[in-house]
Amino acid sequence: MREHRIIFMGTPELGKTVLEKLIASKEYAPKLVITQQDKPVGREHLLTPPPVKTYGEAHGIEVWQPQRMREEETIERIRAWAPDIIIVAAYGKIIPKEIIDIPPYGILNVHTSLLPRHRGASPVQYAILAGDRETGATIMRIDAGLDTGDIISQRSCAIAPDETTETLMRKLAILGADLLVETLPQWFDKKITPQPQDSTRATLTKIFKKEDGEIAAEHTAEQIERMIRAFTPWPGAYLKLETRNVKRESKEMTLKIISARAISCEEKKQPLSFSVTSKRELVLHAADGCLILESVQPEGKKPMAGHDFYLGYRNKLSTV
Repeated sequence: MREHRIIFMGTPELGKTVLEKLIASKEYAPKLVITQQDKPVGREHLLTPPPVKTYGEAHGIEVWQPQRMREEETIERIRAWAPDIIIVAAYGKIIPKEIIDIPPYGILNVHTSLLPRHRGASPVQYAILAGDRETGATIMRIDAGLDTGDIISQRSCAIAPDETTETLMRKLAILGADLLVETLPQWFDKKITPQPQDSTRATLTKIFKKEDGEIAAEHTAEQIERMIRAFTPWPGAYLKLETRNVKRESKEMTLKIISARAISCEEKKQPLSFSVTSKRELVLHAADGCLILESVQPEGKKPMAGHDFYLGYRNKLSTV
């Protein structure tokens, strides 16, 4: 059996999970890993390598971190390496057509949705925000478009009612990695007929910013509950509150909502105001209902129970 020359491209934990599976298979272990540059992390801005780099180097694989994929030097180096196939999992950069055309078996991408639904950078978050009951992993052949290439294989999985982006991403990483390794033998034997995507059913996702996590008065209780789960761990769902000190001076405070559950409430109050149930649970009123705030994190503080937050801040918040 001829050994395949494989290049792997990936950066975060999703990429690491796929790389781990490829190495474990032995037959499809890549000889070259391409990942993004080390980046500053945390308050001290420590230069930190991506998970794929750390894992690849730990297993004796050559790791390369080109700054730009469109540079002639990058393209020529990949061409000189003569890969049979390139496998991508959350690399994070657009791959130019000059590179797409190099490997005879193409470039296969592990995408964490059931394409054509949720194309783009944030498919897991969007699945939760949309209230989807299922999602999955797709192995697709990369073309010049944004996740528009032919579908090679797919596998679905349910989205649990309490699923967060963090838990669902872990689940889909394993699902996608397993599906990839099962798909590769058939792909190399040319036993798979790629299926074009139905672009009329496509939805597109965007990259989220910090401000996307702010809870607004027009949001329903269901929307807020989905935001909390979809934006865990980042950017987080939060409220902007006004606090008052002993001198009655106002100051803005950010309150991150870590976990909550939507409930129906008979008493209708102004959206984004608070109340407390007979069971001493903190309630946030929304446009059409209420949420029990189970766990919250005030700015600069550690996470705490919703009721503990209420006891400590009820005389300091203008919205309570």
